[in-house]
Order: sequence, then C-alpha cells, then structure tokens
Amino acid sequence: MKLNEYLLAELNREVELSRRALEQVPEGKYDWKPHEKSMAFGYLSEMVATIPSWIAMEVAKNELD
Repeated sequence: MKLNEYLLAELNREVELSRRALEQVPEGKYDWKPHEKSMAFGYLSEMVATIPSWIAMEVAKNELD
C-alpha cells in the first residue's frame, strides 16, 4: 500500500469516528463534565472535531512542531 493510500484510509476512518462521537454531544451542554476531574464536554468535542485536520496537516508539512 502506498503512503498516500494509507493516510487517506486513516483520514476516512477518523472522519467517521469523529462524526459518530460528535453526534453524541448533547446540545447546550458545553460546560458539562461527567466528573469534576474531567474535561468540559464542549472542549472535548471541539478537539475531536479537529482530529481529521491533524492528518491533513501531517501530509502538507515537512515537519511538525
């Protein structure tokens, strides 16, 4: 398998997993935490939403910082 095929397959998996996770986020519960030591739901959902862009960034850049 070529590297670009592998990365595209990985991106497609991440997009689907991210979509399913984000569909579970209740509306209006940005600050909700399941436990006092947990991250806020809204922050976590924003992070999940950006995961697919990380792969695109890895492909486009020569180095990561």
